[in-house]
Amino acid sequence: MPFPLELKYIEIAEDQFGLKFPEKYKSKMQQENSGEFRVTFSETTNDDEIEPWWLFPFQNSSEIKRIKRTMNHLVHENQSIQDMSDFPANSVAIAFNDCGDYLLLCSVDEIHLEEKIYLWRHEYSESVYLLANSINVFIPIES
Repeated sequence: MPFPLELKYIEIAEDQFGLKFPEKYKSKMQQENSGEFRVTFSETTNDDEIEPWWLFPFQNSSEIKRIKRTMNHLVHENQSIQDMSDFPANSVAIAFNDCGDYLLLCSVDEIHLEEKIYLWRHEYSESVYLLANSINVFIPIES
């Protein structure tokens, strides 16, 4: 179940990664720290071609209930994901599906991750595909 998140928890993760997350992504995660969305990879809307994806939450240590809900937090999950031999360098996995694939934010320089969302399929691990220009394509951010 998604829940609001204080900016300080995102900043803790930024310190741990040594990278700054893009503003639209931070805004979405502050509203709902996690979430599920669906992505279609074709022009048709055949239900077989719509994939569910889940965002990794940021760790939230504000209370026991939120600690439990964020056990699979972004930093923890990326520690094992980034150990994969073919995982793209200078990227952070922000979402996963049930097939072992990830949606990524990639760095534009030594400090900043860009807004664009990339797809990394574990079967075709040498390739990363641009999927969207921001998280807003999948999950609109409320004003």
